[in-house]
Amino acid sequence: MHRTACSLAVFSAALALAAQAQRLYLGAGILLSDHPSEPSYDLHFDSPPLYKTRAELTVAWNGKSSKPTVITEAERSFIDTPAFALDAGAGLLWFEFNDYRPYPALISTAVVPLPVPRTAIVAVGSTQPFQDWEWSLVLKASFTIWAKR
Repeated sequence: MHRTACSLAVFSAALALAAQAQRLYLGAGILLSDHPSEPSYDLHFDSPPLYKTRAELTVAWNGKSSKPTVITEAERSFIDTPAFALDAGAGLLWFEFNDYRPYPALISTAVVPLPVPRTAIVAVGSTQPFQDWEWSLVLKASFTIWAKR
């Protein structure tokens, strides 16, 4: 019961974050990890920055499941130039196959904008320190659906 209440609180906070999003992206690419590679698709929401840190919500699907994995996180910007961006932070991974129990993760994101407007190549690396350092890397093309300056 306590876990369910905590899960509902985090999901509610994540939905509130999505409602206040400053940027919305659609991405498609490949998920690389300890397991076989598979296609990955996601919607990603960013909050407005606060001291170079953004709250983020990602809803991702892979080739195996119709229910999404949810990622809630906070990332701090370390490099932010027109040609490259690098962020790092921590968050929680909410997997469908595990009834959306949260797993802590360390996450970093690298973004290289493309010359095509509103597009970028994105690499998102993560590891789970309390799950034997299980890792994943998502390489994707990202399209900006909406951005508020």
